[in-house]
Amino acid sequence: MFTLRDTVSSLKPALQDDLGKALYERFREEPDTLIVPVVDADDRPIGLVERNAFFLRMAAEYGRALYANRPISTLMDSEPLVVDADTALAEFTTDSLSYRASDLLRGFIVTEGGRYLGVGTVLGLLQAANETNRRGVAELAAAKADVERAQTFMTAIVEAMPSMVFVKRADDHRYVLLNRAGEKMLGRPRAEVIGKTDADFHDAELAALYVERDREVLESGEVRVIEEDHVPRKDGGMAILRTKKIALHNAEGQAEYLLGVSEDIAERKRAEAQIARLAHYDPLTELPNRVLFQRHLSEALARRARKGDQLAVHFIDLDRFKTVNDTLGHPLGDELLRVAAERLRGCVREGDTVARLGGDEFAVVQAGLSDMTGATRLAERIVEAMSAPFDLQGHQVVIGASVGVAAAPSDGEDADELLKKADMALYRAKADGRGAFHFFERAMDEQLQARRALELDLRRALTAGEFELYYQPLYNLGDERVTGCEALLRWRHPERGMVSPADFIPLAEEIGLIVPLGDWVLRTACAEAARWPDHVRLAVNLSPAQFRDRGLVRTVVSAIAASGLPAQRLELEITESVLLQDSAANMSMLHDLKALGVRISMDDFGTGYSSLSYLRSFPFDKIKIDQTFVRDILEDSDAMAIIKAVLDLGSSMGIVTTAEGVETLEQLNALRGQGCAEIQGYFISRPAPASEIAQLLGITETSASAAAAEVVAFAQAEAAPKILPRDAGEAARRAGGG
Repeated sequence: MFTLRDTVSSLKPALQDDLGKALYERFREEPDTLIVPVVDADDRPIGLVERNAFFLRMAAEYGRALYANRPISTLMDSEPLVVDADTALAEFTTDSLSYRASDLLRGFIVTEGGRYLGVGTVLGLLQAANETNRRGVAELAAAKADVERAQTFMTAIVEAMPSMVFVKRADDHRYVLLNRAGEKMLGRPRAEVIGKTDADFHDAELAALYVERDREVLESGEVRVIEEDHVPRKDGGMAILRTKKIALHNAEGQAEYLLGVSEDIAERKRAEAQIARLAHYDPLTELPNRVLFQRHLSEALARRARKGDQLAVHFIDLDRFKTVNDTLGHPLGDELLRVAAERLRGCVREGDTVARLGGDEFAVVQAGLSDMTGATRLAERIVEAMSAPFDLQGHQVVIGASVGVAAAPSDGEDADELLKKADMALYRAKADGRGAFHFFERAMDEQLQARRALELDLRRALTAGEFELYYQPLYNLGDERVTGCEALLRWRHPERGMVSPADFIPLAEEIGLIVPLGDWVLRTACAEAARWPDHVRLAVNLSPAQFRDRGLVRTVVSAIAASGLPAQRLELEITESVLLQDSAANMSMLHDLKALGVRISMDDFGTGYSSLSYLRSFPFDKIKIDQTFVRDILEDSDAMAIIKAVLDLGSSMGIVTTAEGVETLEQLNALRGQGCAEIQGYFISRPAPASEIAQLLGITETSASAAAAEVVAFAQAEAAPKILPRDAGEAARRAGGG
């Protein structure tokens, strides 16, 4: 009596903690493996992974990234068909067809004493069943009913199989069996196939190939596999099949039939192609990604070296893309990237490579150049194409693009080196005002090295205690006194000396150091301001980058709590870019800060394009007129008109207005005449260290043994700014002519 032990195939199992990527590589290396059993630490089966289902899941969007590093246990069928090796073949197949036919067709796990022994497949069952029938004919000649059941059983298995099953006679290669799945795969009813040979429905060359393959199987007696067989269908299409063939022998050991099982692998091939495409193409724009771009660039450089011509790499960055993404939303941002990709395709020649490297960064490889004239023209076309308005679902958007260009061989022959230099040139193009292109120059590399050195020093400076705070007074024209001081960060480098904030603040924002720096400024300034007179407020600038740190409110609370500074004496200055970036979240944080009692001021008012809308959306305590307007107030009537409009606006809304950059008495008098409440600038005082500001405010430091502090009147302090009573002439005499 045949048992499942007679059909078992030895197959190495997978362990439940193995990762999906390991199983992916195994399936690729073992094309004949259709299922992989999964066992636990005691070698007991706990699941089963089927090849086609696995590849389909891995090919789904982000499937490979999602499952590659997950255990196989998350991918397996945790209820596989498991059967003991000593189970009778007939009993097993009959029961399985009744209750778990689909599991039988897929494959099942065979155990011995509860531990893994091997796997069983339909092909093995068919061979065993054939041998059973052959022996059973002699033994069960009188048991016609049993024979009919066996035949019915065989027919049921063959018809239920999702794979194509066919049988040919060994002598003339005529088909004697084709199941339902075979009809579907070939696109032919079995009536057109049974009794015919391949020559009856395939061309002579293909039919001869099939006959030769069949003969090899019949003569060898071994299983032969055709990994990828493209078989013409009756409807003109093409079936992609993976076929296993084996000879069936009679009692005398002679090959009597040829049995074939074909699996439709078209879907799997599409899945594999999709995996390959996802590895090399950007799914949003369908442009080559960074990996494929690097390969194309390396190949183009190799061709350039053989031909002796020139090559250009264009590094492209969309200007103001982040603003569009933040204000209009990511779906329209994605649409913008797709349209930008199409415009780039339209700029280049056939054979040039356009790629999306990530975010809003693109690149082009332009090969076969005799000189850089062609590269200049392409860069001009790109800048011009990207400067045209984008129509995004009814929104007219203008962004522009900046382009950096590096050339081979003049700028190098290595792909990474050229990209790096094109990036440097792009940085220069953006620094020059965006919407332009720039070729790499050797001085750019020197500047980059200097920037890297500055970055290293900057990362060390906070720990080394090289930062200090200066303070610039804010003078109230009504009260005729200093009513606030703005904290300004300074960096005293041990070798460079005082480093300009214009040099290190943008860099600190770029490398993420502005958050710890901002925390230090808040805590240090609050501690200093707690010593000032009660009427003097502290103003601290906040970077947009600090709002990306959702702990900003906690930091402010901690700083005022540790210093004892009343919240209403702290004034936080922001620019409108804070509200352009993730405006809903940032607006919520501003309201939280306002609820603490902290005052909120809008700095550089008038330099943006939507300041008025923000004044309506948030109750600012103060607006500061940018110094660019104050500078021209005496010569430019438009500047005076703008300042007057802002002052009137602030007065109507109950918002204090401060004019920045006041450097002369004439400017001050003009502002006073327009009703300006507060001024700030060099005419009052340059930024000064904390000790000088303390003296200016009438605070004198004494020795540790002193019992009390001497209070120096503000009007008598030598370091105090010019005193500015309403009589400007008297002020001018005190200031020595202003």
